[in-house]
Amino acid sequence: MRFLPLVLKNVFRKKTRSILTIGSILLPLFVICIMGTLLATLDSDPSGGKGMFRLTVRHSISITNWLPEAYLPKLRQMPGVKEVTIMNWFGGKYVDSSAKNFFARFAIDPESFLRVFDEATVVEGSAADWMGDRSGLLVGKVLMTKYGWRLGQQITLMGDIYPGNYTFTIRAVFKGADESGVYFDRRVHEEALPRVKGYVGMYWIKTDSVAAVERLPKQIDAMFENSPFPTKTETEKEFQNSWVSMLGNVKLLITSIATIIVLVILLIAANTMAMSARERVTEIAVLRTLGFGKPTILGLVLGESVLLSLFGGLLGLGLFVLSFPGFRAWMLNSPMGAFATGMRIFPGILALGFFITVLVGLLSGLVPAIRSAGRSIPDGLRQVG
Repeated sequence: MRFLPLVLKNVFRKKTRSILTIGSILLPLFVICIMGTLLATLDSDPSGGKGMFRLTVRHSISITNWLPEAYLPKLRQMPGVKEVTIMNWFGGKYVDSSAKNFFARFAIDPESFLRVFDEATVVEGSAADWMGDRSGLLVGKVLMTKYGWRLGQQITLMGDIYPGNYTFTIRAVFKGADESGVYFDRRVHEEALPRVKGYVGMYWIKTDSVAAVERLPKQIDAMFENSPFPTKTETEKEFQNSWVSMLGNVKLLITSIATIIVLVILLIAANTMAMSARERVTEIAVLRTLGFGKPTILGLVLGESVLLSLFGGLLGLGLFVLSFPGFRAWMLNSPMGAFATGMRIFPGILALGFFITVLVGLLSGLVPAIRSAGRSIPDGLRQVG
């Protein structure tokens, strides 16, 4: 610690260069934290562990193919099944078809919905008011904030899969689960379009144990394998990741970009440290004549590199933490709102960012430190930096 003032003085000897180097570490590390958070969100469970007990059952060919409602009692009778609910993707549009007005719209069975998605908590209105009104709407808190809606307000959705205009009244607001969606009684469009009655988009199952989650998918798919409507049963996480996989290998892409950024940071920091060491060859030789040993010189140069990297890295981490609430709010109000529900500050990502910072500092300063410590005193005194 007694050499810390000397290290600090040398770090900011060339203030402009040091500030630019810190900035070149700060901004890329900030981007790495964002990408790492996106990756961690893909593997996270926004339901707080309750999602691990849920399964989805859909048509094996495509999610756009319907299943018969006759499957419902058969699913409910299976051992390990606590509850089953029906969920139909309504689609349609609100105001217009622009991305800013896109949000999830589902026609569901109100009686069983909250028992399957039991992490959802009604915070305004009541579940009874919603279930008691055929045209009642259950709305996520994020949407209420985004549009400035209020309890009792009427909302009109224009259907495309189910043609027509449907007017609903907001009867309850919930937090938890996907707060960027709306849910209403499926009987609304069944009464308007009798031809869709008896068909289901997908079933969601709440199981009573992890063992049931592992056992039921094969049993359910085997039960309907030879029927005109074969099924594909997945865990909630598998179902969510299947949507992400449509974009390609997102995890590999993000990981590759992050790796390239780390290498760029390393090259920039290494160049800075090499220039600094080259400028101070004679000065280091003088320190050696004053009794500073090779280990001390090695520690001083390496300490400068690590300290410079830490300045940039910690500022980058701090910027990420401060801007995260705004970033998450922006994501929640985008078409990626359902995905952003599981976003949070992951301690593991911050730890990884700190590790990258230290690693860059050590690797970028290692070669200049070894060369500075290993150069003989006469060679150092003869050289002009």
